Amino acid sequence: MATAISLQDSARQVVRTCARVQAGELVCIAADTHTAPIAHVLAQAVREVGAEPVLVVMDPRKAHGNEPPRVVAAAMKAADVVLQPVTYAMTHTDATQEALRAGARVLVLRGVTEEIMTHGAMLADYDAIDRITREVARRLSAADTIRVRTPAGTDLAMSVAGRTAVALTGRVGGPGTFAAMPDGEAAISPVEGTAEGTLVVEHTMDNLGLLDAPIRMTVRGGRVVEIAGGEAAARLRAMVAAADPNATNIAEFAIGTNDRARLIGSMTEDKKVRGTVHVAIGDNHVIGGVVTSELHLDGLLLRPTVELDGQVVVQDGRLLVD
Repeated sequence: MATAISLQDSARQVVRTCARVQAGELVCIAADTHTAPIAHVLAQAVREVGAEPVLVVMDPRKAHGNEPPRVVAAAMKAADVVLQPVTYAMTHTDATQEALRAGARVLVLRGVTEEIMTHGAMLADYDAIDRITREVARRLSAADTIRVRTPAGTDLAMSVAGRTAVALTGRVGGPGTFAAMPDGEAAISPVEGTAEGTLVVEHTMDNLGLLDAPIRMTVRGGRVVEIAGGEAAARLRAMVAAADPNATNIAEFAIGTNDRARLIGSMTEDKKVRGTVHVAIGDNHVIGGVVTSELHLDGLLLRPTVELDGQVVVQDGRLLVD
């Protein structure tokens, strides 16, 4: 089993297999000053299939979920395909939503580095990832309630009645669809106002990286009402306080499905690890919810036990789906 691929071959996989770029298409590569070198490799892979790359390079955003400049948003909306190699994800933004509505196929490469592009989760069997992720998403969509518990102290329940899960398998579908790389997760947006309990984020969280100590959040009425822990918790409290009121919304519940993903201290790959869970706060309007926020921050849960309507689908970090 391969342990690495070249950056050029990884870019070709992204362009040809994941984004399914065709000759003659216009491809917007929305990057920032930190990820520009990867964007140039992606552009060459786009040229190789006979499509036209258009690079737009901005300053990095301040946090996941921040809107890009309107010039970038306009370029994405005008493209057939959008590749997003960026430091902070633009998935949960109006700009991406408008590009999808205009028919673009969007592939998100948030937080990518050359090391992530060439090792670990990028090397998975994505046919298997597709099959397993779609089955997990089917089960999430069929459920009315979710309960997740972890040895670190998470005990959180929420309703997902009427919500449809998204299978993120690393491959876009037709016009107006999106995926991410590296990938492997099934995600759903809980019904607003229904999440109750305790959420303990371990190891990593968006915008914070590796945590100095677990972050313990008290959740009432679908909102985070208290944040406790160490230095990382203090930073999270400050970010939430500086953002809009919807930043405390319990926005997403997701299960990782990638057996090649590693815990590397970056949510780009950590949240894809098979049998992990991540829960996000903030914006959910791109994945089926009704809340908009300038933030969307994922936090990792290790060794979770997940029940869907009382039926266990993840047991102590082991995904019980083949």
